[in-house]
Amino acid sequence: MNDDYLWDGSGSPDPELQRLERLLGRFGHNRRAPDFRLAVTPIRTASPARARRFAWPIAVAATVVIAAAALWGWFFLHRNEWIVADLNGSPTIGGQAVTRRGQWQIGEKLETDAHSRVQLSVNGLGIIDVDPDSRLTLLKSSSDEQQIRLDRGTIRAQIVAPPYVFLVHTPTAYAMDMGCAYTLHVAEDGSSLLRVTVGWVDLQRGFRQSLVPAGAAAESRPGIGPGAPYFEDAPPAFRDALQVINFNQTDSNARSAALATVLSEARAQDAFTLLNLFRRVEASDRGRLYDRLAQLILAPRGASREGAIAGDWRALDPWWDAVGVGHPKKGHRKPPVIKE
Repeated sequence: MNDDYLWDGSGSPDPELQRLERLLGRFGHNRRAPDFRLAVTPIRTASPARARRFAWPIAVAATVVIAAAALWGWFFLHRNEWIVADLNGSPTIGGQAVTRRGQWQIGEKLETDAHSRVQLSVNGLGIIDVDPDSRLTLLKSSSDEQQIRLDRGTIRAQIVAPPYVFLVHTPTAYAMDMGCAYTLHVAEDGSSLLRVTVGWVDLQRGFRQSLVPAGAAAESRPGIGPGAPYFEDAPPAFRDALQVINFNQTDSNARSAALATVLSEARAQDAFTLLNLFRRVEASDRGRLYDRLAQLILAPRGASREGAIAGDWRALDPWWDAVGVGHPKKGHRKPPVIKE
């Protein structure tokens, strides 16, 4: 490269300088330059040769400063390392003892025994607390996607990232954060319990889905996936009968009897659970499910009993506003496609 390339674009360029030009080009000015000839008093200018001698070091210094600023911003705005923010006892990562400020890398298993805990943090994501007797693996880590697998134990998540950035795989379902705080427990048999305290979590497996709002919980079972969510202060008889509807896949008579209990025990706020049951009960039971829902909350305009019985789920759309639990936070991206 010679000095003329920096001055007027002639001569042979340096490859590294071309790379920096491509990197920083989007920050360049692309409007027509103003005409200052009438606004300033002409002054004596240096000769082109003298100007070129000063232009080279100035251009290099400016390029270095701009590149350093761009790289600094990229690094601190897109950090995606999982950092051990705090710990108690003797947890391990990859079979090695964990140290405070240590990192959790993709593919490594993090384990806590009966007497240890770990707090993890990721810049721009939030904080994850790992309780005793837990085992989890980091699957993906980037600026717009974080995925872990919880094989057993309990995590408590406080997430500030946009919806669908943070996803937890369990043996029975996928918990996709929608801007919230929640606790997720996985038992030894693979079943799981999700309890949401702030916001919403999208819990799904295949075609079975439960959107779980704050104050509600949802369970998932091996071979079945997530059941309908319920508010945690619901009557015990309601919750016990709901278990039969959610997870008894073989005895339709038992499911129908359990639905009778659910309908008789349901309160106004449990209308949210009843809405989730339309996809989980037999078609012959949808009529009485709809009628009880209409007793708890006045049927909104546009709702259709016939459509609900026939399995046209659009007939239930007006109900979601009527139950009064709000709506999940919208994000800039759709739910990720999970390969099972």
